[in-house]
Amino acid sequence: MSSIRSASALMGTLTILLAACSSEEPLTAAPVEPVATILADTNRDGRVNDLDADDKTDWSAERGAIILANIGDTAGRCAGPDDDSLSDDELEACHDASDDLPHAPDYFAPVRTLPVNGLSDDAFGTVAAVGVGYENIRIFIRREDGWEYFTRDMQLSAEELSTGLTFGVDSRDIIRSEDIWNGVTTLEFTVTDGADVLTDRVTMRVAPVVIHNHLERANEVYVPQSDLPVHREFVDDLAGALTEAGFTAPLARFDTIDNWAQDFVEFGYMSMPAPDGEAKIIRVAIRSPQPTRSAGRSLFALKGPGFGVVQTGGDNYHQADSFGNLETIPPYELDGVSYPAGRVIYGDAGDGYAPHSDFTNFFDAQWVQEPVVLDTSWLIIAHVDEFVQFLPADNAYGWTIAIKDVPAAFEVLREAQAAGHGEAQVFSHPEAPQMTIDELLADEAFSEDNELARRRVELNLQILLAETGLPESEVVRIPGLFEYSGFSDVAPHPGVRDEQPLRPSDNSMADAEVTPREYITYSQGHMIAFYPAAVNGLLLDRENYIPPKQWGPVIDGVDIMEAAVTEAYAEAGITVWSIDDWLSHHWWGGEVHCGTNVTRDTTGLWWD
Repeated sequence: MSSIRSASALMGTLTILLAACSSEEPLTAAPVEPVATILADTNRDGRVNDLDADDKTDWSAERGAIILANIGDTAGRCAGPDDDSLSDDELEACHDASDDLPHAPDYFAPVRTLPVNGLSDDAFGTVAAVGVGYENIRIFIRREDGWEYFTRDMQLSAEELSTGLTFGVDSRDIIRSEDIWNGVTTLEFTVTDGADVLTDRVTMRVAPVVIHNHLERANEVYVPQSDLPVHREFVDDLAGALTEAGFTAPLARFDTIDNWAQDFVEFGYMSMPAPDGEAKIIRVAIRSPQPTRSAGRSLFALKGPGFGVVQTGGDNYHQADSFGNLETIPPYELDGVSYPAGRVIYGDAGDGYAPHSDFTNFFDAQWVQEPVVLDTSWLIIAHVDEFVQFLPADNAYGWTIAIKDVPAAFEVLREAQAAGHGEAQVFSHPEAPQMTIDELLADEAFSEDNELARRRVELNLQILLAETGLPESEVVRIPGLFEYSGFSDVAPHPGVRDEQPLRPSDNSMADAEVTPREYITYSQGHMIAFYPAAVNGLLLDRENYIPPKQWGPVIDGVDIMEAAVTEAYAEAGITVWSIDDWLSHHWWGGEVHCGTNVTRDTTGLWWD
């Protein structure tokens, strides 16, 4: 009859002598009686040593070994989006972990086995991932000539077992849905010596894909590659603003004419501990769940060393599935619950228009940033970035909430009217409708629409305050108004309006090339930005922000709406560098934030 001995059961009498400096140094064990012991970086200090022995078969937010999905393309062996012979799925499937070769061992999670003493020459051992999702886990063994893929049926000799062994572990895939796999795996180390079977286990989990937040400084700004004149002007203005703000990195380009750089991709990263408080990081470009949106295919050109691309499924091209409908609350703690990576937010546009289940399942599965759901059913585009953003702040949280504030904008106009400027034009942009402040303020339907918008913004604000505990007194209120939209429910990309309150110039996006199958399903709501939404801009760092130029009433040479927006951000300690996006984005229902994207520093550790 075989006897099964667990190393964890014998740990009380086991004396372990482990190297203290590096997980690459050999491990030795003192017990004379054979014991199987496998260890990983359970305490998350970037090393494998005796501090990892306790509770190693448990996994929690505070303790447990972490694995990276090794989905970069270190050798540049994968095809890019220009290879028309490959489908989107085939392009995604190629990466460093898609075969059984060690293309990127730097991203392996370290695992060690202690020397097993007292074995007969016929003894042998195995190491394998067991449980749900085991097929996603790759195991490599460190030999003298490098890393060798270790299959489930490979055996370790008695001589090898007596020396202790070094393994590297990674994953072939990210966590996509907890209903399929939550990323947890168990490595089982088994030693068989005749009738005796020794086993030990350690639990590991694939790192979540973490979305950036606005406490992280921008390090690369992306815009689409477009030859449209209005877009070239926008890019030139953006480049100028970046220079003025002290941002020195050159603009990066997506190879697509899709004008909405924020919407078809969200940048994030996976990370796991490395020695000395550092982290090993793989950046990830997440394609929006809009498979008929061809711009998403351009992301595969970004794949490279430590940089992967994942797709999130979806169905057709629904506005609610765009990543303008995805933002991140920065890190905080409330009622004893810590969110070290913050929390994602997204908008629910209502029945039939809500984000696709692939969208919600994906971000639910990245459990470290538990989502907060807002109401965007009143907006035609239905994106959260139309009315809320998060700003760094000198308070107990280190950040605050900024919202688009209807009363503040009306106050600017009413003060101008009271000062005798009611005949001033509401807009100063030459392509905008002609109307005076008096006419706008007398428009009862416009006021009613904005009262609806005000109530909805406040409702969403109360959700965020309740979820974060941030005092309402610290909320930054940025002037802005809404209007009833004439967008159709289904329109060809990049957008059309059934009714056209604004008319683009002849060189506008109206002449953009459109892929026939790219049709957009809008929301059931009708509200859209009246003045360019100042909260819908690009935050670079703690002090610099690029919003859309307001093009408000000009009185005594001053754009009074622009001045009010600038003052609101200045009170939060932020300098604005406004740029013109009227024809490139605002006319089509978006702003600077919608037309740009960024990768950011990864200074935070989600496991802290």
